[in-house]
Amino acid sequence: MLPEQLPIPNEGKFWKYQDKFSNEFSSDKSSAEFTTNWQDKFFNGWRGPDKTRYTPSRSAISNGELIYEAAIINGTVETGCISSKEMVKYPLYMEVRAKISNSPLACAVWMLSEDSTQEIDNLEAYGDVTNDYFSKRLHLSHHVFIRSPFQDYQPTGAETWYADGENTVWSQDYHRYGVLWWGPKDLRYFVDGKEVRRTPENQIDPENYTNSTGLNKPMYLILSQAAQGWRESNGIDYLTDPGVTNPERTRNYFDYIRVFKPE
Repeated sequence: MLPEQLPIPNEGKFWKYQDKFSNEFSSDKSSAEFTTNWQDKFFNGWRGPDKTRYTPSRSAISNGELIYEAAIINGTVETGCISSKEMVKYPLYMEVRAKISNSPLACAVWMLSEDSTQEIDNLEAYGDVTNDYFSKRLHLSHHVFIRSPFQDYQPTGAETWYADGENTVWSQDYHRYGVLWWGPKDLRYFVDGKEVRRTPENQIDPENYTNSTGLNKPMYLILSQAAQGWRESNGIDYLTDPGVTNPERTRNYFDYIRVFKPE
């Protein structure tokens, strides 16, 4: 069911399910349902940030779900990542139904341009229940980059860390996480069918890294889990943390990814 708050498309158009960019995870990774439109890796072969190593053996499709389970191997954190084979462009609504892992690893649902200069983060979450701050917040944000010399703009206000006011711990149950990429400067986030954040236009690209075009490039869809280095500076040791050394706590579950476009 689509959120009621989605914009109504122009006359004669309706929100249509996009088979090429959606997956119900009803067949395993060797099936045509998966291999036709998805790859069991990052789209350009990148192995992941910092200690992360995206590894196909750490992901599986079972009982109608995509599941990531991390493992510490030779000083790295092996975990899963899938990405679309083709790129999608606005306007679109993308939604996943997921259960975030009970770990300090980042559960991420995002989009990235082929040249890695524009990124939309539908979801970035850290579900470790022992961390009262992160376990109750979802990071809903985006990036624009200049690759050389490297510069990265991302809105950093407290409003980008969504808490629902009901002390929900996001890793304790399944939730629906959606993003509406309605235009280059129109980005809206949804949780369980409700709009919870709309990025102000003046926060899309205030440094003018996109030459005023905003988020206008086609992007790949990515579902991943990662050991992000910035959290190590906050005292996380991924190689000894019980949220990573216990495989059960690292499991991310994705029930589906669904993309809709007005057609």
